[in-house]
Amino acid sequence: MEAPGKTEETILSSALKVFKQKGFDGTTVQDISDEAGTTKSMVNYYFRSKEKLFLHIFIREFKNLFSSLAYYEGEDIPLKEKIRKIVELDIDRLIEIPDLPVFIFTEINHNPEIVFRNIHDIPVGIFLGNLNKQIAREVKDGKIKNIRAEDLMINIQSLTIFPFLAKPMMIRILGMNEKSFKEFLLQRKKEIPEIIWQSIRL
Repeated sequence: MEAPGKTEETILSSALKVFKQKGFDGTTVQDISDEAGTTKSMVNYYFRSKEKLFLHIFIREFKNLFSSLAYYEGEDIPLKEKIRKIVELDIDRLIEIPDLPVFIFTEINHNPEIVFRNIHDIPVGIFLGNLNKQIAREVKDGKIKNIRAEDLMINIQSLTIFPFLAKPMMIRILGMNEKSFKEFLLQRKKEIPEIIWQSIRL
């Protein structure tokens, strides 16, 4: 018999797999219990309902996707270096979990009423506030043009996340395979910080 923590983690990993394949609306508790090799009553024992299980997974994965914000929130390093580190962390994590952006943005579009009422506690505002202060200092020092922290982060994460959202199209249209797609991402990891920096430097 599995230990309680092991059973719970098995249900979580199985549910994530099924939700990625079928989405929230297309998934049943029976699907999850079948994938986990357990019973519906055991899934409900740990998570009470499909919606609560989905929210547990979604919030965890959402934080994983945008964790670069929090990871460097308090780090006292120059903005150029912070941009480089955020880009590298984003791409490295997404290489490990490449289907995560599709899962997150699909569910945001399909089930916004479930998602947005439950992610309000993610402290993005704190990071953006601190980043705005750092931007203001570097603008005052004559290093960069003025830009809102929100715009800077959208610029960064548009460039890091889009290839993963568009992966099937890129592989087909650009004639890539898994190996060449990964090589493309590793090259982009070097190029994106320079693209961003050149757009804001004086």
